[in-house]
Amino acid sequence: MSQQTGVEARPQGFLLRIFPAMQFLEYRRMFYAAGLSSVSLWAMIVASGWLGYELTGNPSGTGIVTFAAIFPWVLAPFAGALADRFDRARIVIICRCGAALCALGLAFLAFSGQLTIWNLVAITLISGIIRSGEMPALQALLPNTVKLHALLSAVTMASMMQFGSKVIGPVAGPVLQAFGAEWVFVGAALFLMLSILQMTRMTTRSTGGIAGHAGGLLRDTVGHIRDGLRYLGRTPSVRLMIIMVSLHCMFTMAFDFSLLPAYADLILGGGQSEYGYLLMALGSGALISSVGLSMLPIGAIRGRVFIVAGIVSGLSLVWVGVVDSLLMALIGSVIAGASQAMFMVLTSAMIQAVLPDAVRGRVMSLYMMFAGGIMAVMILVNGLAADYISIRLLLVAPGFIFAAIMLIALVLPGIRSVIRNGELVEEGRRVVQAAARQAAATASAALRPVVLAARPAPQRSVVEERLGGGD
Repeated sequence: MSQQTGVEARPQGFLLRIFPAMQFLEYRRMFYAAGLSSVSLWAMIVASGWLGYELTGNPSGTGIVTFAAIFPWVLAPFAGALADRFDRARIVIICRCGAALCALGLAFLAFSGQLTIWNLVAITLISGIIRSGEMPALQALLPNTVKLHALLSAVTMASMMQFGSKVIGPVAGPVLQAFGAEWVFVGAALFLMLSILQMTRMTTRSTGGIAGHAGGLLRDTVGHIRDGLRYLGRTPSVRLMIIMVSLHCMFTMAFDFSLLPAYADLILGGGQSEYGYLLMALGSGALISSVGLSMLPIGAIRGRVFIVAGIVSGLSLVWVGVVDSLLMALIGSVIAGASQAMFMVLTSAMIQAVLPDAVRGRVMSLYMMFAGGIMAVMILVNGLAADYISIRLLLVAPGFIFAAIMLIALVLPGIRSVIRNGELVEEGRRVVQAAARQAAATASAALRPVVLAARPAPQRSVVEERLGGGD
């Protein structure tokens, strides 16, 4: 189970009162490492996405390459079961070493002039599989680096770093134009190496509730995934949030990866730099909104922000789809990035706040599988469809659809409860009640010897006395 060896808190100043998770040394180490890794990831996405478009001359090239990077998220439940069995920090380090080797492999192919669409897709697929192994372990490790009162801040800030790194990662666009893809891949590998170095400084030992090998690793893993699915079956509030996130990724976030290169080229008449600027605008909006969310008080206000962010996330795509100038597209991208980040951060924080640590890796891996798998399929569909359908239509239609979904969802009792309370009340109460029952059972077991010792000796009945006397 988890062993928090480095969660000593700093004295609180103004910034630490706003960002309480940063009081904890182990969280800061993981936070900086995650930031370096996220910058590397976004740089790889920018370079690979543009190269897919450039090598094929069609938007479908971007869709295929990005699909290869994200579709392996469907394997996340296997990684989630491993994250609930083995040391989570060690899993993250091993996976980042593999991702760095993939980046160096792409750099070698680019330097040697042997980079083609097929080896780009193959190495991107391998990198995606490796990344899918890292994410559940990282998500499950995160709550073990802070105290309970700072959990929501920790989840929010981790998401802030993930989305905010889009601001730095897309610098790869101008670098790609000035120096070539090979140097982008080299830079991505260097950021990963720095991230690995930071992770090795962590001392927290974190595992889940899986112990032993009853029937072999693969057989056990399949059984543990079923346990995670059963947990979702028993918790409708968590299940509903995962469904909403999956729909959000399907209709809104897929455009970030599949359509932007073609949008920058065909709609804005630009190139690699414009593509990078659009991604930076998305990242800037995400960073600003995530910082704001980290200062948002716990309560009903979170629920209202959740529903507004979902609606705006859809309508911002409509804006991007109808404008013609780079300036207006950048403004729309900032709004899209801000609303997307708000929606994703709030749902993740609400789910993490109620998950038992014993199943955290498996449940968060299912979250990633459904969201990432659906988004990957939609990325591929967008990329292939953009060869035949107007890019504007592929932005406007999904945007309207998701905004309508959020409005229709207002009739659902679970969504209304989230809006009223800003948290998953039903599941939160269940977890608290289960914890109280467990604490009561533990206390009862501990006190039983004392109670038995204090109890007076039983008096023998008359019949027992007579029987005893006849012996």
